[in-house]
Amino acid sequence: MKHITRLILISLGLMIASVQASAAILAFDNFDYADGSLVPNGGWATHSGTAGDLLVSGGQVVVQHGTPSEDANIEFTGVAGDIYYGLDFTVNASGMIIGTDNEYFAHFRVADSFDFSARLDVVSATSGGDFTVGIASDDSTADAIWGTDLDFGVTYRAVVKYDQVNNIATLWIDALFASDTSIVGDDRADPGDMVNSFALRQSDSDLNETVLVDNLVIGSTFDDVVRGASPIPVPAAIWLFASALGLLGFKGRKA
Repeated sequence: MKHITRLILISLGLMIASVQASAAILAFDNFDYADGSLVPNGGWATHSGTAGDLLVSGGQVVVQHGTPSEDANIEFTGVAGDIYYGLDFTVNASGMIIGTDNEYFAHFRVADSFDFSARLDVVSATSGGDFTVGIASDDSTADAIWGTDLDFGVTYRAVVKYDQVNNIATLWIDALFASDTSIVGDDRADPGDMVNSFALRQSDSDLNETVLVDNLVIGSTFDDVVRGASPIPVPAAIWLFASALGLLGFKGRKA
């Protein structure tokens, strides 16, 4: 009985810790919707372009640079200081990314405005690869370029931090820890925007590549967003908590 009680209490503690750890997650989306328009699933809304042509296919958002033009956003409750987004992305194109007309496909924004921050760009390869990526703190073109070329058809995880006080964005690719290699955008005029919305953007570029996006997480720490797993929803955690308490009571009555 004592052993069972101890195991149940440990389980309860782990569930509580999980809920507390996910409390800083502001929004997340695995895009597990039927194929078709992203909007209005999951609270996404159109803010620019032709409504209905930002699509979901196979549980991923298909961000197409070229003819499609819809840009969509999801709002969340803002926080002070640093804020992060993490997402999985896969780039496909007919050839190596070339030219200088690089286009960002993800960014923070102030809701109901065109005040954008922490833009994530697809840019030309620097060492003979297919492409690479860049980050812009508060501009439309990347301030800093990732130092390693990336490959078409490979899924990478990007983590972006936006320092709202100092107006600086930071980018990691496939990182495990905040101390891993990163690049830092320009230090723009202080303070930066207090963001409360995240957006996906379609536009034109030199090659009009396609970017598949999945497992979006927005949070207030690096650890919140570095992995794409969904947090335990609070109602589910409460149900688990109540079930464990019921089991504990049942064991007590049997004793």
